[in-house]
Amino acid sequence: MSRQLSATTHLVKIGEDVVVLDTRTKTYFCLPAAAEAVRVGPGGIVFDDPDLAEEFSQAGLLAEVSAPAPTSPSISLPNKDLGLQVAERVLLSDVLLILVAWTTMIFSYHIVRFDRLVASARRGRRPSSSDALGTDFKALVAAFERVLPWLPFQGVCLYRSFLLLRVLRWRGHDAHWVFGVSTWPFHAHCWLQVGDVALDDTADRLQGLTPIMVV
Repeated sequence: MSRQLSATTHLVKIGEDVVVLDTRTKTYFCLPAAAEAVRVGPGGIVFDDPDLAEEFSQAGLLAEVSAPAPTSPSISLPNKDLGLQVAERVLLSDVLLILVAWTTMIFSYHIVRFDRLVASARRGRRPSSSDALGTDFKALVAAFERVLPWLPFQGVCLYRSFLLLRVLRWRGHDAHWVFGVSTWPFHAHCWLQVGDVALDDTADRLQGLTPIMVV
C-alpha cells in the first residue's frame, strides 16, 4: 500500500542510503542501507519494511490522509557559476536595497519557523525572465558579495541564500533555492541557482551533493 509523504517532508536516495528532510522540525534523517526498502513513485511511497513505515509515521513524516505529494522542480547540479565575483564599485541604490532587505530579516527570517520560511519563498516565485543572468542581474549579485562581509549574522548558507533571494526578487529577478545533501560524512548545504549556473557558490564545491529540495 502506498502512502504519501507529508507536505513538509522531502526524501532522496543516495546510493544505498536514504536521506529525509523534515522542514517542520528543520531536521535531516540519514537512513543507511534503506534504499531497497523504500520505493518512491508518482503514486506515493511504498515501504517494503513495515517497521520503517511505522518509524516514518511516528516521526510525523507521512500525510494523515491521502493528499498530493510535495513536489519540487527537478534540477541538476550546476556546472557553471558566477565565480563569486565581487563588484569593484557598488551603486548606492544596490547598497540601499541590500541594507533594507537585511533589516527585514529580523522579522522575516530570525523569528520564522523553517517550514514557513520555505513556504514564503515558494509563494514568492516569479515567472522566468528573459533577462535572467543579464548584466543587471550579475551586477546585483556582485554587489551583494561586496556588501555581505560587512553584514552581521551572515555566516550560514541558509541566511545568505535567503537574503540574496530576497534582494533579487525585490529587483524583479528570481532563482531556485536548492538544498543538497551528501553522505559519509553527512553534509547539508543550500545555494541559489539559475539554470545550470550557481549564484552564491562555486560549481566545483557543490559537486558530490544531491538535491533534496528545490524552492
